[in-house]
This record gives sequence, C-alpha cells and structure tokens, in this order.
Amino acid sequence: MEREWLHQQVKNVKGKICSGTLRFKCRDDYFLQQLDKVKECEDGLIDMNTVSPTLITLIKEINKP
Repeated sequence: MEREWLHQQVKNVKGKICSGTLRFKCRDDYFLQQLDKVKECEDGLIDMNTVSPTLITLIKEINKP
C-alpha cells in the first residue's frame, strides 16, 4: 500500500469522524484511538508500522468502489 495514499486516507477518515460525517455504532472512540496511534516519520508521512490492521481494513472498506 502506498504511503502517500494511506497518509491522506488516515487524515481524511479522522477528519470525517471528528466532524461527525462518518459515524460508527458506538465505535467512534475505538477508531479515533487507532488513528491517534498513527505516527509520522521525519519526512512528514505516516509510519506504516504504526497503522493497525483494523484501521487499514476500515480505510479499504470506506474506499471500496
């Protein structure tokens, strides 16, 4: 998975959850915790090792055609 794309998706999903445009049945806090665990590298993009498998699955599902 490309880091630039995943970086943008992490920011996008976090913004949607925080603004209330993306809601989950009693799971918003869980996904926000997963998003908060994502760290950035020195180049400003996310550290792929800090993105949980659950978060990757969520992002893939949100972006399904």
